[in-house]
Amino acid sequence: MTFDEVVAQSLAPETLKGLIDGYRQAQSPNDVASQDKLPMRTMASMLPNITVMERVDNDTIVYRITGENIVARLGFNPTGKNFLDLIDPSVRAETALTNKLGLEERCGHYAIYENQYESGRIMMSESLMLPMRKTKDGDIAFIFGYHVHHQATDIGLLGARTALGVRWVLAEYVDIGFGIPRAVSESEQAHGRRRA
Repeated sequence: MTFDEVVAQSLAPETLKGLIDGYRQAQSPNDVASQDKLPMRTMASMLPNITVMERVDNDTIVYRITGENIVARLGFNPTGKNFLDLIDPSVRAETALTNKLGLEERCGHYAIYENQYESGRIMMSESLMLPMRKTKDGDIAFIFGYHVHHQATDIGLLGARTALGVRWVLAEYVDIGFGIPRAVSESEQAHGRRRA
């Protein structure tokens, strides 16, 4: 999937186009974006839906920055907590691997999925996750994410555990200029793109 395909698929195409433009401005030639180069002034309206996470190891991806809309939807501030602890257990290992490959292979990840919240709401969401350095010379260990939440699709049990990614509609790697993981690329060509 390319950036243009993400925008075409998105339920919020203009917003994602603006995010992609900001990310590209923060990229150096032949590299991923660095956080200190993001055009925050032009991206100000997007900040409530942005996360920055740091991959610490194979089972730990820590929220470093969490936008206010994300905090409101979750009902708590996850900054400093492990993102993978919020993922539905059935897709935790796959989510950890997807984020690891995204950083190692310098590619993004786009998904449309449902989340379940303690309020009982089940909501359709979409996310674009992109690899990032903190500074130009830093490690590619950060994941810059934008999360668009659309409409409630169902009502679950009040007080149920918050779980992200309880049902997947679409999940694909995004070529940001360096390709996508080879095994994934070959599999997609042979079997079509992954959809729930």
